[in-house]
Amino acid sequence: MAVVFSKHAVEKMFQRNVSADEVEMILDDPDGVFPQSRDKSAFYKSLSGHSDNAIAVVAVKQIENFEVITVMHNFEVKK
Repeated sequence: MAVVFSKHAVEKMFQRNVSADEVEMILDDPDGVFPQSRDKSAFYKSLSGHSDNAIAVVAVKQIENFEVITVMHNFEVKK
């Protein structure tokens, strides 16, 4: 599935040293997913090479693509 990045997401990826390939890996095979709002979900995954907690990608899943809104690091799932 194609991935479209918002300007904000690209800025956060650069700041947090997260590549487009890593974002696609998170979207394709997340450790977990939970809703953020009616249309947005947070997909998260622990990635090797990142010393922080999980990386989370907030995205809208559309018919033909994902629209990535933002990327977060040091992400922890509250249980």
